[in-house]
Amino acid sequence: MTEYLACLKRVRGNNDPECRILAKAYLKCRMDRNLMAVDEFKNLGFAENGEKQVEEGGKEKGLSRLDELRRENQELKRKHGKA
Repeated sequence: MTEYLACLKRVRGNNDPECRILAKAYLKCRMDRNLMAVDEFKNLGFAENGEKQVEEGGKEKGLSRLDELRRENQELKRKHGKA
């Protein structure tokens, strides 16, 4: 858990693949020790084979709301020529 938090701090909260691997390992550990209900990782926002899952509307599953807003902001700036 501390490795995951350190990773988040290092990448400034971005959805980094390295941090996602640590998060997945943490959740697996919790499930193995019956500290949370066993579930498939695809239901927890993790794609199989390292591929990004995409929800309806083309948004990537697993992105934080802040990441989604940043991306939308960048797209709007490009669209209006303020990039």
